[in-house]
Amino acid sequence: MTDWLALAKSHKTELFDLIEKLVLIETPTSDKAANDYISSIAADLMKSLGGDVKVHTQDKYGDHVTAEWPSSEGGTNQHAFIVGHLDTVWPIGTLERMGYAEQDGRLYGPGVLDMKAGIATTIIGLRALQKEGLWPDRPIKILFNTDEEVGSPSSRPLVEELAKGAEYALIMEPGQAGAGALKTQRKGLGEFRLHVEGKASHAGAFPERGASAIHELSHRIIELQAMNDWPNGITVNTGLISGGSARNTIPASAEAVIDVRVRTNEQAAEIESTIRALTPTIEGTSLTITGGFHRPPMERTPELAELARKLIGWSNDFGFELTEESTGGGSDANLTAAMGVPSADGLGSKGLNPHAEGENIEISEQVNRLALFMKAINSL
Repeated sequence: MTDWLALAKSHKTELFDLIEKLVLIETPTSDKAANDYISSIAADLMKSLGGDVKVHTQDKYGDHVTAEWPSSEGGTNQHAFIVGHLDTVWPIGTLERMGYAEQDGRLYGPGVLDMKAGIATTIIGLRALQKEGLWPDRPIKILFNTDEEVGSPSSRPLVEELAKGAEYALIMEPGQAGAGALKTQRKGLGEFRLHVEGKASHAGAFPERGASAIHELSHRIIELQAMNDWPNGITVNTGLISGGSARNTIPASAEAVIDVRVRTNEQAAEIESTIRALTPTIEGTSLTITGGFHRPPMERTPELAELARKLIGWSNDFGFELTEESTGGGSDANLTAAMGVPSADGLGSKGLNPHAEGENIEISEQVNRLALFMKAINSL
């Protein structure tokens, strides 16, 4: 019987060497050159493991990388799908200010938690399985994309294509909150834009000749606020507003950007219909509504719950605690789950402060995560 923790510990040095290498390459989503560079490194690493590697060239974002390994003779045709992202939210120069350092059993650095540690765990885990003859009897497909932090606009077709027919998906995002829990339910995310056209006029001399776009927009924002249903997981937030041209001019245009999150597909359909039914009430104004849901809800299906149960059971066998939680944030797990694939999200690392000062991972826990990842790929 394989001692998965012992195997993970034997690869600890190369795991943390790769984490450091990846963190020291700053990859904000907006920097295509930086993401192209880290994609090329990821591609070379997966080629060294014998994967059929493809670099998917992009115009705006960094190039995405996929790798595939066929099933061994007599193995199942259903594949394991592993997903991770190489981009971070941190601008170039953050590393110089924040640094990469070890302190009190934690590693600190921009992007270390979200999600360079999960990328390194995937690569080192597969390397260890291959070296020890523990490769699974099923195909493996991997996608490392470079635009997840902005909603995967260019990589979504790749996520959905590679998810087709998968037995399960492991999304190597960090675990939820300080507990590092698996995320077994994620809200669907929508972005809507409300644009109001009014009529300009001098605010002092001829106010009656104008139609205020800002006034109209303010009424619609109050309507939107009333759509919040926090107990049932529906949140509607007017996050950005703009409009007008001068203090003494009746504003001829105004716009708001709305963030909407829901737990279920039924909620998504209902609230989108309600938003699109908004109509102006101030004479002389018109309303245009664009946008929609770009990440469907990840619902906790029985199949997903069973996948989480297995992972939690194995973690208990290894002597460390793993739990499950729901979250309002989105990831590529929303997309894989919408394809009907049981998806375990949050396996990649445990730490604190994603997207915030002091981002870090727990060093000892990362070894546990490596053991669990290897066990999952070998045994699921």
